[in-house]
Amino acid sequence: MIKQDRARRTHELLLDAATGEFARHGYMGANLQRVAQEAHMTKGALYAHFPSKRLLAKALTGPFEQAWQELLTQIEQGPAAPLEKLRLLAVRLAERPQSDLRFRAGFHLRSDAARAHGRLLPRVAQDLCGTVATLMARARRQGQLTVSQYPARMGKLLPALMLGVSYSTPECRMDRFGELLCTAWWQALNDGQPSRPARHQDAPALCHQA
Repeated sequence: MIKQDRARRTHELLLDAATGEFARHGYMGANLQRVAQEAHMTKGALYAHFPSKRLLAKALTGPFEQAWQELLTQIEQGPAAPLEKLRLLAVRLAERPQSDLRFRAGFHLRSDAARAHGRLLPRVAQDLCGTVATLMARARRQGQLTVSQYPARMGKLLPALMLGVSYSTPECRMDRFGELLCTAWWQALNDGQPSRPARHQDAPALCHQA
């Protein structure tokens, strides 16, 4: 049992070290020697737990995809009105990479994989597109949005904004990620007019870089 606990702690230390490396440098730029050094281990010890960079990345992308889906489901099935859900969705997607470095690394890794295969958006963005399109359609039926706002187009806009803001932020700094993402999204929801969340407590917390 003690040996298993030690192995589990080592596993988590390596994941923590890899998380920062992938979040800063992406998949191609990540260096396993730096990961081992960050975890205060040898490269051989790292390979004993993760025989390849691909498997190390997979250990992060699996939980990320589950967390991503849970976030979308929680928003879509919540009690708020459709337009408020659309605003809240951007807030939660802005908050999560700031507060959860593994979530940020998972998004970065999935985005890298999409580009490597010639796709603009990662696979998980398809789920986000579907959620946004569904909420947009509901909001339009309730008269909360204008007919000029097409659900399918808006469904692609939010993940595109996430990618654009993320990759235009130098060195993966996240201090303005939430502000930039939410401002652009709220303006899109209001036909280009500046807007703010209905409740101040829903505004994204602008955290320092992890």
